[in-house]
Amino acid sequence: MRAAIPLVLASMVILSQACGEDRQVVTLSNGEVKFVAELSPFRFSIENKDGRTVLQSAGAKDESHRSVNATYEEPYYRVQVLPGWDTYGGLAEGWRGGINATVVEQTATTMVFDIPGVSGDVRFSVALEGTKVTMVTKAQGTWTDGGQPWNKVSLAFDLPADEHFFGLGERFTSVDHRGLSLYAWPEEGGLGKGENTPRGPLNPVPNGPSMTYFPVPFFLSSKGYAAWMNTTRRTQVHFGSEREDAFRLEAYAPELTTVVYVHDDPKESLDDFSRDTGRPFVPAPWVFGPKKISGGLTLIDGVPEFRAFRDKKIPLTVIDDAAHFLPARFEVGHEEDLKGFAQLLHHWGYKLVGYYNPYVSLTLDGAKGDREYGIAHNLFLKDEKGNVGSAFLGSGGFQAVATIDLTNPEGVSWFQDLMRRALNLGYDGWMHDFGEYVQPTWKAHDGRTGAELHNAFPVLSAKAAHDLLVKERPDNFLFFVRAGYVGTAHYVPAVWGGDPEGTFDETQGLPALLRGGLNLGMTGVPMWGSDISGFKCLTDFPNDKEVYLRWVEVGAVSPFMEEETSCANPTGADKHKWNTFADEETTRIYAAMTRFHTRMQPYFMALSRDAHQSGIPMMRHPFLMFPKEPRVWGIEDAFFLGPSLYTTPVVRRGLTARKVFFPQGRYVDLDEGKLYVGPSETTVPVPLQKLPVFLVEGQLLPLLDPTIDTLAPATEPSVVTPETVKDRLDVVTALAPGSTASFVLFDGTKLTATRTGSPDESDALDAVDEARIGTCERCTLATAQGDIDRLRVSSNLATKTQVRFRGITLTSDGPVPRRIRWDVRAIR
Repeated sequence: MRAAIPLVLASMVILSQACGEDRQVVTLSNGEVKFVAELSPFRFSIENKDGRTVLQSAGAKDESHRSVNATYEEPYYRVQVLPGWDTYGGLAEGWRGGINATVVEQTATTMVFDIPGVSGDVRFSVALEGTKVTMVTKAQGTWTDGGQPWNKVSLAFDLPADEHFFGLGERFTSVDHRGLSLYAWPEEGGLGKGENTPRGPLNPVPNGPSMTYFPVPFFLSSKGYAAWMNTTRRTQVHFGSEREDAFRLEAYAPELTTVVYVHDDPKESLDDFSRDTGRPFVPAPWVFGPKKISGGLTLIDGVPEFRAFRDKKIPLTVIDDAAHFLPARFEVGHEEDLKGFAQLLHHWGYKLVGYYNPYVSLTLDGAKGDREYGIAHNLFLKDEKGNVGSAFLGSGGFQAVATIDLTNPEGVSWFQDLMRRALNLGYDGWMHDFGEYVQPTWKAHDGRTGAELHNAFPVLSAKAAHDLLVKERPDNFLFFVRAGYVGTAHYVPAVWGGDPEGTFDETQGLPALLRGGLNLGMTGVPMWGSDISGFKCLTDFPNDKEVYLRWVEVGAVSPFMEEETSCANPTGADKHKWNTFADEETTRIYAAMTRFHTRMQPYFMALSRDAHQSGIPMMRHPFLMFPKEPRVWGIEDAFFLGPSLYTTPVVRRGLTARKVFFPQGRYVDLDEGKLYVGPSETTVPVPLQKLPVFLVEGQLLPLLDPTIDTLAPATEPSVVTPETVKDRLDVVTALAPGSTASFVLFDGTKLTATRTGSPDESDALDAVDEARIGTCERCTLATAQGDIDRLRVSSNLATKTQVRFRGITLTSDGPVPRRIRWDVRAIR
C-alpha cells in the first residue's frame, strides 16, 4: 500500500560535502537489484545483486540529456514514394523537463518521484520485482501555459566507453548498434546502394539504417542488463549518436514504461523478456523442411519441377505457388485446378502454401465482392476524413488497397473467413505478407489512431491467422510473416526477412539479411529465414551463381530455409537470377545443402522447444554465449546454431578464404575433421561449395537418415519420409578425453556420450567396412580424419541402448525404438 512520504524517510540517506552541497539519496532494494537515486540534480542508478552499477542515468548533462525529460513535438508527415515507408518528420523546439526531484510516494518495493519542469512536471515511478526494474515516465505538462500537452518523453543515461548494444529487432545494417540512432516503426523495405557501399543516412534509401519490417524496442547491453520500451507508440534510441558519453531512449507518447532486466547472462534477460511478452510458437515438424516457390507449369527435363526434385533426390518439403488469395482473389475460376494441385503435391510428399495479406483491393475487379462487403459492414480502417483508408500496393498488380480493421472483432472474423478459402482448397498455409502500411492519421474501430496502432497491427494480423489455424489445422500448418513487433513470435511459425536485393548488397543483400536474423534472435524471435537469392534486382551487381550458392549455404543453417525465384525490377529492366538447375554443380551443391538442412529436423525441433521454454534463439550470436568476450561483439557473419554447431558462412563476393574468430572452446570441422582451438582468429578455406560448419566439443548433433526426401507425409511409396526412417537416427559428436555430451530430443529421448574410460574398454562389436556401417547393428568402423579419430558405432534397435568402444560409452533412452548410429569425432 502506498502512503505519503514524511520529510525524513527510513530509506533516505543524507550525504554531505558533495561538490559543496548536500545531496539527498534514496534507495530501493529487494536483495536482487538496487535502485539508488540522488534528488538534486535527479540522477539514478541500478545495481545488480553484487553491488555493481549496470545502468546510470545522465543527471543533467545538457537540455536534452537529463535523466528524465518531456516536451511537445508537432507531428509532421512527409510524402514518400511508397506509403509503406516511414513518413515521420516531427520537430521538437526544445525539452521542458526539470532537473530536481522529490519523492511523493513509497512502499517497500516502489517509489514515485515528481520532477517539476517548465509548464508542468514529470511523474517518474519505479518498481522492483526480482531482477526486474520497471520505470514509468508520465509527462504532465504543456509546451507553454495553456498550450499543447507534452507528447514525448525521454530517459538519458551515461554511456561508458566499453558499453555496446544488441538486438532491437531485425536490424540490417549493424549488430553492435553503438553510435546509431534507430527508431521502431515497421516499414516497407529500403533500397540498397550496392555491394561494399557502407550504411549511411540515405543507405538504405530513403530512411537509412533504421529501416526494418520487424522492429522490437528491446536491447541487450554488454554491461549486464537489457531494456524493453513497453509501448506500441513510435520509439527511438540514440546510442551515443548525439554525444559520445550518453545515450537516450525516447517515446513519441506522453507515457513510457521501461523495463530493465538485470542479468550478467543475456540469455537470462531473453528468458524474462519472452516470459513477459509471450513465449515463441513451436512450429509443426515439417516446417523445418526446405521451401521453394514453384508452380505446376514449371518444367525441368520435361517433367514438372516438383517431380524433378523427387527424381533427382533433392530434398524439399514445401511448395509455395504464390497464389494471391488477397488482395484481389487470384483463385477465382481456378479452384478445381488448385485443389487438384494440392492433392497431387500431398501424394508426392509436399505441403502447399499460397499467399495472403490483410488488404482488399479498391481498384481491381477481382476484389469487387470483398470490397463491397467490407465497405457495407464498416470493416476497413478509415482515414482522417472518415473515408476508407487507401494505400498504393505493388503486390499482385499495382493497385490501391483498403486495410482490414483488426481492432474490430467482426473484422477479425471476416479476415479469417477470407483465409479459410485457401484451407478449403487443400492449402497447408501461406505467406502472410505486409502489415506495415497503417498510416499515422488513420482511425480504427477501437478508437486508436494509426500512430497508436501502426506498430501493433502486424501482431494483430499474425494473431488472426494463428487463431484460425490452431483451431482448424492444429500442429499442421505454416504461415510466415515479414512484419512484426513485440508479441509476434508468440503467434507465428516462421519469419522471413522480407524482400532483399539479390546480391551481396551491404544494407539490403546477403550480409544485411544475416545481420537481421541475428538481431531478431537477440530479441526472442527464433524461427527465421531469408529469401535465398533475394527478391529485388535493382542494382547493377550480378545476380549470379556465387550469390545464389552462398545464399543457399546461409539458408541451410537458418531454421527456416526458403527460396525466392522473383527478380523484381519495376523499371522493366530484363533481369534474371541464377537458379537450382542452371548447371550441374549448382544442382549438386543445392541438393547437399537441402539434405543437410532436412536431416537436422530432430535438432531444430529440440531447439524450438528450448526457444519456447526460455526465449533463446536457434541462431545465436556469439555475444549470447560469450557476453564478456569483447572480440565477439563486432561479429556480423558467424553464429552458433544451437549449442552444437558454430558456423561462419560467406556473405561477400570473391572469397575463397576468410578469417574466423573462434571463441573459447574446441571446434571440429564437420566435413574435414580439422581441429580449431579458441579463443583465436584463423583463416579458413571457403571454396564456393564450402559451408564452414564446426562441431562444438562436448555437444551432440542428431540427424535424420541421409535418404530423407521430405518432412511431410506421402502416399507415393518411393518418397522417403520421417515415417520411413523412424527406426534409425544418426548422432554426431566431438569428444575430448574426459568429456561428456548429452542432448534431449523433442520426444524426450536422452542421448549421452561419455569418453572417460580406458581406450581398451570395448563391447564385443563387429568391425565392418564403409558399405555396411549404415545398416548393421552393434558394429563399428574406425578411421582417421584430419586432427581427429572418427569412430562410427551402431547400436541395436531398441528404446534403450548402450554400446562401449575404445573407452567411449554411448547411450540412448527414449519412447521410440531406434538404432542409433553414432559418429564420434574423437579429439586426440
